[in-house]
Amino acid sequence: MPWKGTSMHKWSIRISLIVVALATALAGADQARAAGAVPISACQTLSTANTTYELTTDLTSCGSCLIVAANSITIDLQGHSITNTGCLGSNAAITDQLVPFDVITVKNGTVSNWFAGVYLFASTRVSVLGVTAHDNANFGIVTGAQGLVKASTTYNNGAMGIWVVGDRGQVQQCNSHDNGVWGIFGQGANCLITMNTANSNHNTGIETGGGNKCTVSLNTTSNNAFYGIVAGTSNGGSGHLVTQNVALGNGSLDYLINCPSTVTYNDSTNGFPASYGFSGAGCHTVNNN
Repeated sequence: MPWKGTSMHKWSIRISLIVVALATALAGADQARAAGAVPISACQTLSTANTTYELTTDLTSCGSCLIVAANSITIDLQGHSITNTGCLGSNAAITDQLVPFDVITVKNGTVSNWFAGVYLFASTRVSVLGVTAHDNANFGIVTGAQGLVKASTTYNNGAMGIWVVGDRGQVQQCNSHDNGVWGIFGQGANCLITMNTANSNHNTGIETGGGNKCTVSLNTTSNNAFYGIVAGTSNGGSGHLVTQNVALGNGSLDYLINCPSTVTYNDSTNGFPASYGFSGAGCHTVNNN
């Protein structure tokens, strides 16, 4: 029995040491994660993967400001702005310079007076969250395939407020108004454009084109110069679901749809079918007003 007691005591000590070691390791990991955010206060190239960069002040620049140059980067603007000083060229506040990277996040700030505000055209799985992009010469926010733009605002941009390029793009809970051509443009297959407001754009509020089977749902588009919602007609694509939207007072048509598609439970000012235009045959329409 004494031998057994001694053995049990030794095992208790070993277990205690293991627990202490694990706790120390976990604490170190938490400290490492906390220390992983890199503060930045000047325009620069962001080249360290798996890093969060936190902007600590407003920035102004003539050339492109924050250049993404690695995968898995988060840029937290922390409520600050990045503004062009007046020499536009083809510059952007935040850009991948047409080099593809993956899993990029931009959030919580404002970009204005650039050729493009956020221009991550080549990169995949980009998330733009809570960003305001205004008064840019061409584009407010641009992402590549599988991009997500959410809870963002774009206005007074020369061409597009929000442009999601490539398949499986998503635009959710955004407000895009008074842009030069489109408020929101989803270019690619299987896109999702939902719960947005796109008013008073100089051509179209919301448009999908270039791919099939997009869902456009629960949006409001009003007082756009030509169209409220266009699903597929100008750039091809069909098989869309257009449902539970409200389109009011758009200049030409509230809804312009490429068939075959499904168009259900939508509303408009002038009533069905006067505010609806269909290109081709085979659209399924139910309970539109």
